[in-house]
This record gives sequence, structure tokens and C-alpha cells, in this order.
Amino acid sequence: MKQVLPSLLLAMTLALSSLAWADEDWRDRFKSVTPTNFDDGGAVSHQFHLNAESYLTTATITAPDDPGSLDVKPNDRLAELVVQHRNGEDPLATYVVEEPWISSVVVLHAGNIVFEAYPRMRRDQRHFSWSVSKAMTGAVIAALVHDGQVELDRTVGEYVTELADTEWADVTVAEVAHMASGIDCLDSDGYQDPTTCVYRMEEALGITADRGYEASLIEHLSGMGRRRPPGEEFEYVSANTNVLGLIAESVTNQPFAAILSDQIWRPVGAESNALIAINEDGYSYASGGVIARLRDVARLGDLFIHPNRLGVVSPGLVEAMSQRDGVPYSEQRQARLAEQFPGDAPQRAAWQWDMIWDDGGMYKGGYLGQGLYVDPDRELVIAWFGTGEDYSAKRNEMPQVSRQIARSGVLALMD
Repeated sequence: MKQVLPSLLLAMTLALSSLAWADEDWRDRFKSVTPTNFDDGGAVSHQFHLNAESYLTTATITAPDDPGSLDVKPNDRLAELVVQHRNGEDPLATYVVEEPWISSVVVLHAGNIVFEAYPRMRRDQRHFSWSVSKAMTGAVIAALVHDGQVELDRTVGEYVTELADTEWADVTVAEVAHMASGIDCLDSDGYQDPTTCVYRMEEALGITADRGYEASLIEHLSGMGRRRPPGEEFEYVSANTNVLGLIAESVTNQPFAAILSDQIWRPVGAESNALIAINEDGYSYASGGVIARLRDVARLGDLFIHPNRLGVVSPGLVEAMSQRDGVPYSEQRQARLAEQFPGDAPQRAAWQWDMIWDDGGMYKGGYLGQGLYVDPDRELVIAWFGTGEDYSAKRNEMPQVSRQIARSGVLALMD
């Protein structure tokens, strides 16, 4: 078992970064990104993740003039915490550097950076967030609920008139937010199969390769069928998130990038502008299109850890989100999660978060290994970017590592 202290970790990180840019054969490292291979995983997807604005049309999410400060207080005890992973066990600092599918990790505790590493990207680089964006969209709706602009028991048809005569019409905002709309457009049907509903939705949004599907986003949403009655079961359907984005635009009469700026980016004190992918009609990829620095993704956690200070989301809603809101998993999903988190399986999903534990820990994942873990009671936020080898299990194990950090007791020793 190897020990890597923070000072050595920093040196290793800088060395890796320098090699990536100073190698005389650096052009060989460049991989051609196309609309058909950008989400395949590996080196091509890594290139896309770090340069997504070069391949997509985007709108700007504006940071405040005076960003909020994050004090850097590295903690050796956390860096040396031994974590379990598929190849055995190592100190956290070693795991992050040697795991090939991790690009960066930041850990905040009580508002301070206690661990940070960028083994496969620079700290000032933005990275494609994929479905971690869903947590941001869910937070926007929570903020609009707090402002009295959205009511959870009202229906999609009341807010988005274009969907009033569709299967979405009578689904409540809460059911959409909890991924329980019952709409038949499962992500699991296949992101890379051009015949699936989810592929065609992303084609309509200008994300995937153009296969000749001519429907607009609204037309595509309008044509979606129903799998089951709303409210019955958590089912991962990215269309839910894009409908939440339309609800936000309807009640504010603003584009989604401006809403993210007003409700999220400026209140949390982001250090840099972010971007969000949009299509030629101006529809935002609310379910996966945010491109941001890692520290700013981590700042999202402050909305749930310090709701009174930021005033964006109500403390009562945060308590409901982390303690009781949501819908149950299917038996099959419960069984998979029990294998993934032995003896520590999450119990439900809510507010666009994939997993919520009984102790209030919340996790949102993104395609190919992005993630955000927020633990309000422990004042803990863990955010990471990565690039898996492909859509299978060949990706980092930061979700499990995050739970190990949360339950380790190391944070209590820091206080």
C-alpha cells in the first residue's frame, strides 16, 4: 500500500499536467472528435469533455463580479484515508492520481477545500458535466418554488401550454422532479442507438449526430407515450429534466442560461462563467449540457448545506429533499444498489438526485464518470470529473469512495 502526502500529490499532479502540454509529440495526443464518437469514452471523450464549447453551440451562465472565496485548508488525514476500490485499497490521494478514469476531485468541508487534485486536467479548465447538470436544473426548480413562482402540485400542462394536450399534461412538477413521470423515454434504451427516444431527443437538441430526425424538442416531447401512471416509480428519463427547464423558462420568461445565472451561479459565488449547450432554436440541454470548472460545480452544494445564508432554497425543502421526499426504486434497482454499496445502499431518489441515503447524503452522477455528492449534516461536498473507457462499468468508483469518506469519521476529527 503506497502513501502519497498532499505535497507529493501536488508535485505529481503538476508533473502530469506539464507532460500533457510540453511533450514534443503533443499533436499525437489530440483525438478527432466527431458527432458520432464524442460519447464513446476513452481519449476521444476526454478531448470532448475539456473542449466541449468547440464542438457545441452554447450560451453563457454568468458568474458574479465578486466570486465567493473558498479557503484552501488541505488536510493530511483525509489525503491519507485508506479507501477500498476494485483493485484493492490505497490512500485517497494515491487512488485519485492512479485511477485512470479520474480527471479531478475536490472535497469541501464546512466551506473549505480540504482536498483537491487535478491529475488529468488543469484547475482553470471547464469540463462537460453531463447529467450532473440535472442537479442544477433541480435546484433551479427548488429555487423557483422558494420564490413562489412554481408550485409542486401543479401540472406540466399548466406551465408549458405546448404540452397541455400530451401525456405530460397531468403530471405534477413534483413527479417530474422526482423522475417519476411515467413517461416512456428511458435513458437505458440507449444513448447511442439512433432509433431510441432518448437519442432522438438529444438529436433534436443538437447534441448527437444528425440522423435526419426533423422534430423539434417540443414536437418530440409531445409525441412521447406513457409506461405507467405518474408517481409510481423512479425511472431515469432525461426528458423529465428538459421539461423542468421548459417550466423554468415559462414562469420567468427568460432563457435557461439566464435563470441558472440568477438562481445558481451568482448566489453561490462562482469563480468563472460556465456554459450550457443549446440547439439552433435556443432550447437548452438542461439534462446534461453544463460546462463548468470543478470548484463551481462543488459550490452548488452550498445551496443545501447553508440554505439560510444563501437564501436560494428554503431550509424546509432541503430537509424534505434529504430526509423524506422522493419515490421508491424498483426491486431490480434496489438489488443492484445493494451490490454496489454493500451494507450502505441508498433508499430513494428525489429532486433529480440519483441516490439519497437515510443519513441525508445525496449523489448525482453523470455519463462516463462525473459526480457530485452532497451531505448536508456533515457539511461535506465532493465533486469530480472523469472519463470512463466506455458506458459499461469501466469508470471511476468515486460514488463508493465518497460514501467511505462520509462514514469514515475523518471529518469529525477535523472539527
